[in-house]
Amino acid sequence: MIWWELAPAVVCTAAIVFLPGYLVARSWAVTGLAALCMAAPVSIGLAAGMAVLGQWVGLAWNISLVAGAAVTLALVGLLMRAVAPKALGLRERKPRSLRSRWTLLVHAGALLIPAVLLLRGLTRMIGAPENISQTYDNIFHLNAVRFILDSGSASSLTLGGMYSDGATPSMYPGAWHGLVSLVVQVSGVSIPAAVNAVTLVVGALVWPISCIFLATRATGTRPVPVLFAGALSAVFGTFPYLMVDFGVLYPFFLSLALLPAALALVAMATGVGMRDGTPRWLAALVLVPVAVGMALAHPSTFLALAVFAVPILVVALVRYRRGLAAERKATLRYYGLILLLLGYLAVGAVLWLRLRPSDAASSWSPVQTIPQAFGEVVAAGLVEQGPTWVAFFLTLVAFYLVTRRRFSWWVFGVYLLAAGLFIMVSAVRGDSPLRDFLTGVWYNDTRRLAGQLPMIIVVVCTIAATWLFSRSIDALSSRFPALRASSSTSTTSPRVSAVAFVVAAALGVAGQFSSVNFAIADGMPSYQVHDEAPVLSPDEYALLERLDEHVPPDEKIIANPWTGTALSYAIAGRRTLTPHVGGTIPPEAQFVMDNLDEIDTDPRVCSTIERLNSHYVLDFAGPQVHNRNVFFEGLASPAANPGLTKVDQEGTAATLYQVTGC
Repeated sequence: MIWWELAPAVVCTAAIVFLPGYLVARSWAVTGLAALCMAAPVSIGLAAGMAVLGQWVGLAWNISLVAGAAVTLALVGLLMRAVAPKALGLRERKPRSLRSRWTLLVHAGALLIPAVLLLRGLTRMIGAPENISQTYDNIFHLNAVRFILDSGSASSLTLGGMYSDGATPSMYPGAWHGLVSLVVQVSGVSIPAAVNAVTLVVGALVWPISCIFLATRATGTRPVPVLFAGALSAVFGTFPYLMVDFGVLYPFFLSLALLPAALALVAMATGVGMRDGTPRWLAALVLVPVAVGMALAHPSTFLALAVFAVPILVVALVRYRRGLAAERKATLRYYGLILLLLGYLAVGAVLWLRLRPSDAASSWSPVQTIPQAFGEVVAAGLVEQGPTWVAFFLTLVAFYLVTRRRFSWWVFGVYLLAAGLFIMVSAVRGDSPLRDFLTGVWYNDTRRLAGQLPMIIVVVCTIAATWLFSRSIDALSSRFPALRASSSTSTTSPRVSAVAFVVAAALGVAGQFSSVNFAIADGMPSYQVHDEAPVLSPDEYALLERLDEHVPPDEKIIANPWTGTALSYAIAGRRTLTPHVGGTIPPEAQFVMDNLDEIDTDPRVCSTIERLNSHYVLDFAGPQVHNRNVFFEGLASPAANPGLTKVDQEGTAATLYQVTGC
């Protein structure tokens, strides 16, 4: 399969991700760039929420649940437009001028720059449409998608039951897995291909649009900052590339792509950010499904939203107080808002302490000194990826603007928080209680917190780039009158927009020759399929693809999961006794795997095989995940076992046997 053959699945994924949310936003009278930016977060929130609700009421998971929810909300929005148009701000809006339509065209063109750059980078790193991430976590992720397709439930409240084939349901954030399963259902591609289609859409479309949304809350929706925000979203190695290399962190990757949009909605709801005619109450309402979707993608990012919202809330409170002072009046409402903020912080502290992984899972150590961490933040070259020179230069300009008080204080506050968390996790000693309290939510993992920083660095750099561009145009317009911008603060002349497009494209391309190239090159080995691949070699992959020709659907295969055999479930729909390398192996499965070589001497082996309905053995001789050395006595020499008969083989490293000695 080549990348062009994946194009229909990518288009299908984009439709699933954008159309339901866009329908809802437009029906509620959200227009222009705001409607596009809300589309994906709302769609994913609806999908994640309906996965839980559908399972609760007994409805099978499929695209109709998402479509039905979107249509229902759209009808409610249309009803609101009919009965209360003023509440939606409809009567206050003016018809679009020709120039505003040109602005929307430029906004659409702004998506082209990051989409091209990020698609190029992601496809280079992944290599081929059906390549898989050869990592520990990916065994669970791919099998969980198959479990959703088989069980008809994508609920985050029960997805953890994949370990026990649904016998003991447990919580696991499943928004990403549910999305991938919808792509499989609708497009018909394999699970690995669907995973890569989702990666391309989230990384090359959802992420830059989300960044544009947040940046324009500080700059407005003029073409220049929109163009710069889009281009700058593509110049970081830590997002999206590191998130789909290390781990692999697919659920966290999805949640981080939604975080800028969620934060933008917080800014709109509090009145701190630009609203583009959207009422504050409506922004707050939209935030609900977006926050739900983000939490069900990965709870730690929901907590990140709660933290990064604090500077916005503080700025909103300060502005409200200044307004009261200007009017020379005091009000109980102000003190009530202070109490609400204190209550928010108290509830947030409780959630912060409860919604975190165990201490055993949060044992990541610091990786550098505090000066090194500070330098990485300023240079936007995190986790030893090297400086992102474009961002480095623009960040220095932004610092200058801060000293001149020409900067959005809520943006600077979020930047300081994100930078402080990264410095804390990457440079403060590992036994520090403060470090564990502040960053234990993210497993004390430097890479996860590095993945959060690009979100706000994009905004910081966009403000700086817009200021530099405006000063340059002002200086040049005396010599080149055609470059003179419109006197309106909300529009820009077509000629200036065209120049800004060229400059933004140049910034985006220049940004590839830094941390981006390092991240792509560093991530390539994780997706390469070769004889020494840590999860699946070419021979092992080929045998799994035809496994369903030999093994009946109700059989559970006996195999060592650490050799990659567990992926027989994701790729061929045939479960093994151990669907993941983590967790505890059930006693009967452990007994068979330890004693299969005694099949002709111990009658308990055959009786256990019959109870488990496990009459096939899969043997992969390649390396083990994480270079582990896990072996089971009964599976040590299947070729010499007289109770096994070879059924299929690919090369010398992948063999399927049938149990014939019982």
